[in-house]
Amino acid sequence: MRSKSLFALISALAVLLAAPLLVVITAPLHAPAPEWHHVLATLLPGHLWETVQLIAGVIIVSVVLAVPSAWLIATHEFPLRSFFRWALVLPLAMPTYISAFAYAALLGPTGTLSAWLNDTVGIKPDIVSLPGLCMVLAFVLFPYILLPARAAFVQGMTSQLEAGRLLGASPTRRFRALAVPLARPAIVGGALLVAMEALNDFGAVKYYGIRTLTTGIFRAWGGLYDLGSALRLSAVLVGLVALLLWIEHRSRKGRSQATDQVPVARSRLGGPWAWLATAWCLLIVVLGVGLPLGKVSGDVLSMGTDAWPEGTFSAFGNTLGIAVLAAGCTLVVAVLFAFRERHANRWAIVQRIADLGYAIPGAVIAIGVMALAGSIDRNAGLSFALIGSIGLLTYAFVVRFLAVGTQPLYGNLRQQSTALDASARMLGASPWRAFTHINLPLLRPALAASALLVAIDVIKELPLTLILRPFNMHTLSTKTYELASIEQLREASAPALLIVVCGLVPVFLLERMVERMR
Repeated sequence: MRSKSLFALISALAVLLAAPLLVVITAPLHAPAPEWHHVLATLLPGHLWETVQLIAGVIIVSVVLAVPSAWLIATHEFPLRSFFRWALVLPLAMPTYISAFAYAALLGPTGTLSAWLNDTVGIKPDIVSLPGLCMVLAFVLFPYILLPARAAFVQGMTSQLEAGRLLGASPTRRFRALAVPLARPAIVGGALLVAMEALNDFGAVKYYGIRTLTTGIFRAWGGLYDLGSALRLSAVLVGLVALLLWIEHRSRKGRSQATDQVPVARSRLGGPWAWLATAWCLLIVVLGVGLPLGKVSGDVLSMGTDAWPEGTFSAFGNTLGIAVLAAGCTLVVAVLFAFRERHANRWAIVQRIADLGYAIPGAVIAIGVMALAGSIDRNAGLSFALIGSIGLLTYAFVVRFLAVGTQPLYGNLRQQSTALDASARMLGASPWRAFTHINLPLLRPALAASALLVAIDVIKELPLTLILRPFNMHTLSTKTYELASIEQLREASAPALLIVVCGLVPVFLLERMVERMR
């Protein structure tokens, strides 16, 4: 009976976490939208077209950066390979909007590098454009493709590649005709994550003047004061996400990419090819993290004691507090979901819907949460009791990043033998007691990884925080965006640098955890 009650409680929790998405999807049924005809005729077409262009551009550049790099790291030995193995992942700690601000300060119309190039060779580049933003976002997001592609290349294509070699295929042809098609599911899955992150971006696209559906949501809600239109635009964005998921699913249907699972033996590159591989990886590291981090650090050092704008340290404290709170709450929910994943299969669909939050852009989650909280406040006769509270912001973060917390636990649980559970049940232990005393202790590395991953995402998140943060409260992300939006890019460097440092620390901790488990 206790287990049934606990399963019912977890199901109710899953419904609560899925509620914002349901509010967005059903918006036409309950939310009036007085400006919707104007939005539909003048705002939606342009924003949708530029969104599609941005996604396509970012994916193309990310694939070009990630796939050759993953192949080199996985299958070849060359100078500095051990360094590049982890350095190529560092851009994940760099929020897209910070990289965009840094590149604008370097290569924008008034950028320092643009001025130097104009004086030296008569060329004045301007990266503040749609193609420029595609490149900037790709420099940050390409590790989402690199990591699964590298794992696919390492996981075993020995027989296929050896067969290609015996048939006289050159290394380049074996890479193009064998390795890439076999790794295509991993590459497409990573590209889907890149598309999701590009859809979620607000700070970079807003600063570069690109009209996407995310900026359209902010415009409808904050400019036209029409929550109903914002919800409908959010529903369109959810539809675009669903289309991307469907395309990814269709790309895998009926296709087999089975490999022999024998690890590929790395071959040593010699002569100019070795140094060309080193130069390629070094260029990507410099573009992905070296230039933007150097620009931000240089501004902070050059300004000295004036580099820290008022409110930076309070924003730092707010950021850490919210990250810890959100990671802790997400971890509690993830443990409960993992328990039901292990011991019950009924009503699993509710849990799957709740896990969709990571696939939905932060602005959509925020608008759905805002509408839900506003309805509760009105029906309960309250005056903004939920809206503008830390509790509501934390709830939204749990909705957004629940999948980040649950997936490591699900994967770890699938590796634990069910004989452990059966032995505990034979000794009279309840499912919950068996889970807490046997499964949960074995999940400690996965729990730590989940907490760190959620904390990284919370620290970097901008659109959701902008909409739902308590009044007059800043985090590092909102402080950076506020200063950059009024062209105080140098002043924005200090909070931006703190965000990067906060992101790098968990990345290094995760890298050490992985090394210890080897």
